[in-house]
Amino acid sequence: MQRTTVWSWLIGGLLLLLQSALAVLASLAVQADDPVSVPLELGGALLVAAACVVYAFGVRAHESVVARHPAGMGVLFLLAAFVVAHAVWWAGPTGYAAGAGAESTAALGDIVAFVLAVGGAIAILRVGVIPQPWSRIPLAALVLGLLLAIVFAAVPVVAPGAGGPVGVLPATIPGVVGIVSMVLAVTTSPAAPRETTAAAGATARHG
Repeated sequence: MQRTTVWSWLIGGLLLLLQSALAVLASLAVQADDPVSVPLELGGALLVAAACVVYAFGVRAHESVVARHPAGMGVLFLLAAFVVAHAVWWAGPTGYAAGAGAESTAALGDIVAFVLAVGGAIAILRVGVIPQPWSRIPLAALVLGLLLAIVFAAVPVVAPGAGGPVGVLPATIPGVVGIVSMVLAVTTSPAAPRETTAAAGATARHG
């Protein structure tokens, strides 16, 4: 059987790459205290949401990274809705414009988005549509992104004046994941979902 391009992974990867580019620009704008970071972050959130929907549902059913299982799709759709809602709130009068008073709420929103993203990554890993070891990449990328964010958040505290543009590194991680996704889209094919394989085995044993 001839292998065909996995369009969901190609499109989703391109969306993540574009989001990463906007995230880097937004991070630089934040460092410069430039309010243009707000629309950049909103644009990035829309791209993330679109990527979540594409990956969850799939252009074709067998391309869904969660095999269209309700729980996995639910987590990814919830993540998509939340990141957009959070970005819209941040762009409004009670977000960025409110100054320091909104920072704690923004941080809480980031934590919620991270937890939802971890849930989505675990669902992808458990279903196994993305072949091993590549299915581990989303979760590994989230952990790496968290570690880098912690490191670069601590740098100004322990070494004032240090950091600089290197602080945008966490924003590049989705882009790397996107590139991997696009490469996989043209070099591999979706695997049979583990649950489906297990169910088929059980049917054969009891048939």
